[in-house]
Amino acid sequence: MPLPFNKHSIVIALLSCAVISCTGLNPEEVRPVSSILGTVRYAGGTSAWTTDSIYDLRVVAFENQPTAPEDIITFLAQQRAIFTATSLPLRVDSSTYSMDVLATPRIFTYVVVAMQNGPDFLKNWVMLSVYAPSGDPSIPGQVIVPSSGSVKIDFVVDFANLPPQPFK
Repeated sequence: MPLPFNKHSIVIALLSCAVISCTGLNPEEVRPVSSILGTVRYAGGTSAWTTDSIYDLRVVAFENQPTAPEDIITFLAQQRAIFTATSLPLRVDSSTYSMDVLATPRIFTYVVVAMQNGPDFLKNWVMLSVYAPSGDPSIPGQVIVPSSGSVKIDFVVDFANLPPQPFK
């Protein structure tokens, strides 16, 4: 004897249950999006760009400074690092960026402009600029992202004077 319902009936029943069980979001529970945003300027403008191959260019914020190339994948997998959703424009005088920050408040101790200059995602990264409010790129600055609002960080990339690299 066939069942009194077909596949369409099952789908409609499941969707109905899902709709009925949804209570909606309480506007008081929705947190505003926090972000890190700013401008990346390139010292010397477009003519100063490196002739190296550029596979990717992003702003990256790490909760802890990576000390080995494999730390990058580990930190990303553990959600202990964030990065710009798309690659930054190449061979320009400057560009703006923005990164949404989840699970705030949150502290990042190493925020950089990073360039992938080869095909190996694990090993071919060069830090082009480090957030260092002291002016000394060997002493990265701490960034505290609050539960609502934005933190503005501007960078200057000087291809002739790169900051200390975290690993080599």
